[in-house]
Amino acid sequence: AGASQQKHGVCILPRGCEEGDEQILRDRQFALRLGEPVQFHVVSTSGDTPYQLGELITLTEDFHSLPPLAVAFQRDDAAVRQVTVQLATSLTETGTLQLQCLAVDDPEQRWDVEFPIRRAAPNAGIESSQLPPRFDEASAAIERGFGPRSKDVAPQTIKSLRNDLEKLLGPRDTWPTPCLRALYQTLWDYGKNRRRSDTHERVWLGLIGYCLRPGFGYPLDDWRIEQLWKIYPQGIQYVSETQNWSEWWTLWRRVAGGLSESAQQILFDAIALYLNPATARQSNHAQVAKKRGYEDMIRLAAALERLPVASKIQLGSWLLQRLQKPGESLQCWWALGRVATRVPFYGSAHGVIPRDIASAWLHEHLLPLDWKKLPQAGFAATLIARQSGDRVRDLDEELSRNVIAKLQMTKAPQSWIALIETVTTLDAQQENQIFGEALPPGLRLL
Repeated sequence: AGASQQKHGVCILPRGCEEGDEQILRDRQFALRLGEPVQFHVVSTSGDTPYQLGELITLTEDFHSLPPLAVAFQRDDAAVRQVTVQLATSLTETGTLQLQCLAVDDPEQRWDVEFPIRRAAPNAGIESSQLPPRFDEASAAIERGFGPRSKDVAPQTIKSLRNDLEKLLGPRDTWPTPCLRALYQTLWDYGKNRRRSDTHERVWLGLIGYCLRPGFGYPLDDWRIEQLWKIYPQGIQYVSETQNWSEWWTLWRRVAGGLSESAQQILFDAIALYLNPATARQSNHAQVAKKRGYEDMIRLAAALERLPVASKIQLGSWLLQRLQKPGESLQCWWALGRVATRVPFYGSAHGVIPRDIASAWLHEHLLPLDWKKLPQAGFAATLIARQSGDRVRDLDEELSRNVIAKLQMTKAPQSWIALIETVTTLDAQQENQIFGEALPPGLRLL
């Protein structure tokens, strides 16, 4: 068993254990806070290495990640908030791993946790009562499109899958988060068949990214992201289809909040060639960028909030250079605002572009423009000048007043002005504007 972000794990069930033979890790103890969720990350291997109970093991590609298990332990004595435990494991006659936590100060006190190790639960961590009444029909529709027999399915069936799901579950922006994550799992189970046609690939990429957005915020999302990231090195099959490229970049933009800094850097490196104005001047690069979903690359780049500050400054500079060219995509303004904002959507405050650089961009490039004719620039300025409540990040008062005055003069929405005047919590419409689409029902930014 090992945490998904760690490189090592501890052997809790050695190979060759007999049914009912209990193994107790007496030399390893763990502290649990009662009543609070505890997450167990479990991996298995079919290799022949004879690991010993309690042995520290380096996790390699030979280990298969199983669904993490999130549980909360209770005890009759409500005053006890923390307890030290040992792990006890055994193999049951039905082929499941029985995991128990034993209180060190009271060996009779045990907490049972049991889950299958032969096959991952299809909707780990989701109760059937949380799903819409017709969810099974929706899951069956996905299976018809991507299951083993989908080779015989008419192409129109795949094209209409999203509409079919909405007929069963209602408008997709109303699908609750448990439903979205359960749909994700069904799509993932049949993901190997996504390459049967360009339509299969396009529909699968669009749906699975939508179902896992924003990549964090719901139990076991870290495990789901770990699964999904494994397909990145595979790329897309139908590279001549612009819409497939668009869905590919959109997928990673939607779940970017769950990706690590290293994964985000890999994505940035992959699209930097097409965003850099210097390389874009080469005749073939501009043409290739257009075919590979240039505007979606811009949106993805802006969503990579875990990039180093230096990379964000570089990206912002590229966007400003591009915006000097007539006919440049208006998505660049949205991207610039998000890259230079004082309040990241999900990233750390330590990753915010320094305010002196953001101030210079406002002075030199945004304030001289006519925001009445170009409201996208006004929205970008709003994000850059937004109040965070942190004096290190926030712009000086005079510059903020100048931005507010210009927004008032151009009759910008009052909600934009409020973001600069005070530290304000985003409403659903503002979250939509910044994230790029609505968050799943039930998830709220903190």
